[in-house]
Amino acid sequence: MELMVTLTVAAVLLGLGVPSFREYQRNNRLTVSANDMLSLAIASRNEAIRRQVTVVMCPSANPTSTTATCGTGSGWIAFIDGDNNCARVAGEELLSNAFISTDVNATANSTCVKYGSTGYRVPVPGQPTNANFLYCDSRGNVARFPGKPVSNARAVEILPTGRGSVVKYVSEISALAGVACP
Repeated sequence: MELMVTLTVAAVLLGLGVPSFREYQRNNRLTVSANDMLSLAIASRNEAIRRQVTVVMCPSANPTSTTATCGTGSGWIAFIDGDNNCARVAGEELLSNAFISTDVNATANSTCVKYGSTGYRVPVPGQPTNANFLYCDSRGNVARFPGKPVSNARAVEILPTGRGSVVKYVSEISALAGVACP
């Protein structure tokens, strides 16, 4: 009888805990994606200042490869752009990368974020003033809890000054230019 009571209590606890844990995992993936992108931006800016060179961030389909190149993909790489063309070619040093989980829908309004030796962003023709990166899942940009402003989605905004920040409020994410949850 005691074993049956113990098993019943365990089943109830698991029934309540598993859905909460799944939500925790989904929220964690989005937060990690945004934090990884912000870390890449901070590291790129710091390297540009430290080395007194131009550092570029661009999307890449193979960001974890030592031969990663710019192109399409949800991952991003940072490299020293010796020829100043926003594209990594042989001989340009790869500095860092950000790999985005395949469970996360990643969108960006920029394909080239360039930092000068002062740490400020260098304007790139055809690229927006503020670089925005948005990370969503099937829940979209809606409040995590009813009546609260915190979104399920996460975003990173990089200003012309080169400073970046994570954006987590529904209204602020909705106001970001050039990105939206699918």
